[in-house]
Amino acid sequence: MSSDGQIDVYRQTVRHALARAFNGIDPGDHAWRGTMGLGEAEVIADVALLDDGRPYLAVYADIAPAAALDGSLARMLVMENANTTIGRLVHRDGAIRIEHAILAGTTMANVEIKASVWTVGWTAHAFAPRIAALTQEATPVPHVPELPAALRRDAADHVTMTTARVQRFLEQHYGPFQHDPNWGFHGPFGSARVFVDVLPVLEDSTAVRASSPVLSDVDLTDELALRLLELSDASPFGAYSYLPSRREAWFEHVILGDDLDPVELETAIDTVATTADGEDDELAERFGGRRYADLG
Repeated sequence: MSSDGQIDVYRQTVRHALARAFNGIDPGDHAWRGTMGLGEAEVIADVALLDDGRPYLAVYADIAPAAALDGSLARMLVMENANTTIGRLVHRDGAIRIEHAILAGTTMANVEIKASVWTVGWTAHAFAPRIAALTQEATPVPHVPELPAALRRDAADHVTMTTARVQRFLEQHYGPFQHDPNWGFHGPFGSARVFVDVLPVLEDSTAVRASSPVLSDVDLTDELALRLLELSDASPFGAYSYLPSRREAWFEHVILGDDLDPVELETAIDTVATTADGEDDELAERFGGRRYADLG
């Protein structure tokens, strides 16, 4: 099948999955376009190909207009990325945007498509007042919105089941990972270390987060923030964030834990490991700080 034919097939899959779930409008050149019944946020879904030819679904929504990207805006985006559960904040076409990507093909389940679209729409709506205050330097700044997490009595059971599946996958594909009750599973990848933990989200769903502390003991300068956003743009998967309280820059990618697919989890872990191990030397040399391998 040609690339165009492959994209058309997955476009139809996306449209079928979302047909009765949300308020669809004329998609134009996109796979799907619509609203969630949450404010006026318009969500767009597109199918594209990675450099290796694999298809992926990109879901995004604009949060607020923004001036040209500069160091101050870059720092805000990187720090706010630490507050989003699924997706990343970026600057695109004169706007601050929330976007999230998932693998298409046989790994793409209807529940994952719907959850990605809903979460992007919710984030665009819920974060709009906070982002507006931060960009305008207005006070008070609204609190960080909390994604509706597991509220049902069996929520802990879902986390336990997903955690067991993650553990089996790690042991089969990467060998034994160490486990910490606060940080989850973790294992070495070159000079980096990748952590994998399970989060409750969307009432009775779970999310699996692969993450790595790329730099520690470093200040988030304008130049570092701009570079982190530039590096993130190299792939539709993953985002850099910064934790001021720990003075750490992290790279992470989150996938839905429902119908967890080994290929998708492997892609998330490998993306985080490759990015962290491949970029930490250059970042430490240019901006200071310590790689994970340098920590005593």
